[in-house]
Amino acid sequence: MANNYQEWHDTLEPAILIKVEDFHILGYREVKKQDIWEFLTEVIWANKPTPALHERINDVMQMKIGQLIQFIMRTSEKKRTRSRCETGSGIGGCGHR
Repeated sequence: MANNYQEWHDTLEPAILIKVEDFHILGYREVKKQDIWEFLTEVIWANKPTPALHERINDVMQMKIGQLIQFIMRTSEKKRTRSRCETGSGIGGCGHR
């Protein structure tokens, strides 16, 4: 499925860049193109893998900053937890008993 999404990346990149700029204008300068792409592929399109082009563009343009920030925070926390588990510093929350 990731390959299917990747086919759309170049087509949707202009819309994604517009949305990044919109968020930057609103003061969310930390938002990156990759954040939006991951949010779309992992959340918005997770259960609808074949929307039409106009639906995909609409998903980009209708995205709310709150949704994206929540996703970024959850993803960041998962990465931190995974990192702690890999280094052994997070044994209590890593499924070890």
